[in-house]
Amino acid sequence: MDSPSEPSSAASIPISVSPRPRVWTVLVAFMLLLTAILVGGVIVASIAMAVEMLRSGVDPRDSEAIQAMTERLKTRPWLLVAGVMISSTLGLAAALLGGFLSPKPLKERLRLEKGTPVPAWAWGAALVGCFTLGQAMESLSVLTGVWDYTASLKGLQATSQGPFATFALLLFFGTLVAGTAEELFFRGYVQTRLVERWGRTAGIAGAATLFGILHLDPIHSPMALVMGLFLGWLAERTGSLRLPIFVHILNNLTSFLVSRYAPSTAQLPTSVHVTLLAVCSLVFVGVVTALRRMDARSPEPAVLAGS
Repeated sequence: MDSPSEPSSAASIPISVSPRPRVWTVLVAFMLLLTAILVGGVIVASIAMAVEMLRSGVDPRDSEAIQAMTERLKTRPWLLVAGVMISSTLGLAAALLGGFLSPKPLKERLRLEKGTPVPAWAWGAALVGCFTLGQAMESLSVLTGVWDYTASLKGLQATSQGPFATFALLLFFGTLVAGTAEELFFRGYVQTRLVERWGRTAGIAGAATLFGILHLDPIHSPMALVMGLFLGWLAERTGSLRLPIFVHILNNLTSFLVSRYAPSTAQLPTSVHVTLLAVCSLVFVGVVTALRRMDARSPEPAVLAGS
């Protein structure tokens, strides 16, 4: 029998505690990205204002003329496209830079690996879920009267009606670049770290909140937050960004094409929006239920695992 004064072998083995993943790095990266987008937007707007003042000969001391010029510039398609170009390219650069600076391999840090196998039907189902969620939120905003307060969504719709050259730029930067960049940064770089630190639910919600804030619009931001929850859930469900990137790009592409070649849904009768809200909500719930039952789920990350 062991003597009571004799230390056990288990007690003599040092226990190593994994360091908690750092969250402040992704939060700083987000603040730097937001600041860069705001500064870039101000610079482009200031240049546009200066050019317009020289062209029209407006007196800088005439506040009414300056105000009228500012309102005109807000509807210029090229200026809105420039904003999309700035935000999407900066987002892509931030995601790639953060991934390169990480001690993990880039593909692993940004979740660009294959992840768990996803059945073919799930790709279409996820896309339908994104479409119906977006339409349900748009119909709800129209029915509640808050649609009139969104500047960014109306601006993008107006830009879609502009010259084909600006529309082509909007399609490229607003779909392929923005869809890829936002998923790499928010669901890849940010969400991956938040999930490691806080767990899946809080990590998805935190990344979606930052995604909404970046849209800088009282109506578009909450809609982006809700969409971010769905895209974040897809990323965690599959363990990869491939499905969210696919869904995000095609959702943006469809939105721009519909804005240009179809009548605005905001002008539809109230009864139609009520029907759209009900039907799209039911379809979205059905899609989520089906995706939850598919045999694809990435392993739960260890919350205190090292980064």
